[in-house]
Amino acid sequence: MSNFQHPFNDSLKKILDRLEHLIKQSEFKNKQDPNYVLLDNSDILKLFNISPKTASNWREEQILPYSQIKGKIYYKLGDIHKVIDEHYNPNKKK
Repeated sequence: MSNFQHPFNDSLKKILDRLEHLIKQSEFKNKQDPNYVLLDNSDILKLFNISPKTASNWREEQILPYSQIKGKIYYKLGDIHKVIDEHYNPNKKK
């Protein structure tokens, strides 16, 4: 049996690790309901290791749900979990 891991799985693991790190750092942390944990745009850029333009494209393409208050963009943690789950591809090969 091979221990080979697909690069996608490594990337997903890194994203999930970053997400967990951001959750721990967030002063808005509420483990009971992820919909009340807010991430801002800079958190998302770090989390997914993407550019501001990519984040903008994902919002325009309705990939990432968001709220905007006077130019500041916020994301609900629960929505980020949903996006990751919706795009998850275990890519199991035997």
